[in-house]
Amino acid sequence: MTLEPTRIRLARERAALSRSALAASLGICERELARAPEDLSLALADALDCAPQYFRLPATRGIDTERIFFRSPRRTSTAQKVAAAALGRNGVELYHLITRNFRLPQTEIPELCGFTPEDAAAQLRTEWDLGCGALPDLLHLLESHGVRVLSLPASLDAVKTFSFWEDGQAFIFLAAGSRNAQRLDMAHELGHLLMHSSLGENREQMATAEREADEFAARLLLPSLSLQVRVSDSLQIPQLLVLEEHFGAPATAILAHARACGLLGDGTYRWLSQELALEPAAGHQQLVSRVFSLVFPSLQLDHRASTARIARELGQTAAQIHELTFGQAYVVLDGGNLHQAGEGIRGHLRAL
Repeated sequence: MTLEPTRIRLARERAALSRSALAASLGICERELARAPEDLSLALADALDCAPQYFRLPATRGIDTERIFFRSPRRTSTAQKVAAAALGRNGVELYHLITRNFRLPQTEIPELCGFTPEDAAAQLRTEWDLGCGALPDLLHLLESHGVRVLSLPASLDAVKTFSFWEDGQAFIFLAAGSRNAQRLDMAHELGHLLMHSSLGENREQMATAEREADEFAARLLLPSLSLQVRVSDSLQIPQLLVLEEHFGAPATAILAHARACGLLGDGTYRWLSQELALEPAAGHQQLVSRVFSLVFPSLQLDHRASTARIARELGQTAAQIHELTFGQAYVVLDGGNLHQAGEGIRGHLRAL
């Protein structure tokens, strides 16, 4: 029996390894990868950081890179794009497993191709009944409308946040960062999903789409009516930091958008930007997915499906599932109290 070649290829792409490099690490020729025997599964799993059963799953392929909205398409290498596309397939398969056991909302976001970013933000606020004030938790809001949001592993930080459509469902893979920066990233990707589903490969089109997604994110998080009553040339750093907390958007984004809207003069913008650079950086706060906070405890209790068992079914490692789910799929770590087989372990409890 031979292993599934498309799975070998996908795992290799996710690990950013060439065929020749993988074959050399296994001590075989490249042609043997296409018909790898069963007894190579352990070596392949070790080389590609996945579970041996991954190569026994049905044939598949990564998400087409042409359908992925990359945050920095020109600065993202082909290898990085291919690795992200392979990760995208892993995320889709994780959600397939989840939806076999739970009924989640289908993606319900309007098709706004041809809208300006300002009109798209206003239309979305109307359709989602968001009013004209600060938005609530954006991750929960997206999940409530069926957008599947996963976290990006540190190994793909260079790719930054990306998104795509697959089988009518919207997916966002979110890079690490401060909570407000991640809100801005999610709003940016939402802009792509709303406005750019028919985007072509033309570089000029992609550059325009990035600018439009940036403007959409600013318009969505910083509605004009709410911003106008709070920002003027008399703005000071303490007030700016209050606005950052109120709107849940980075202070730098507030300044840039306020200047673009004519609420701040160039001199005030430059002065506040310089002063803001002297402020201590905000610490990272872990986002919490409502989907994962409900799904994984329920799978554990009702189905006896631990993260390790879920990972085995998907052919991934428990650590990879942990990385994809904002750390909400718990993994068991090896302890430091190693002992010989049969050796008793002495406790260290004390009465207080």
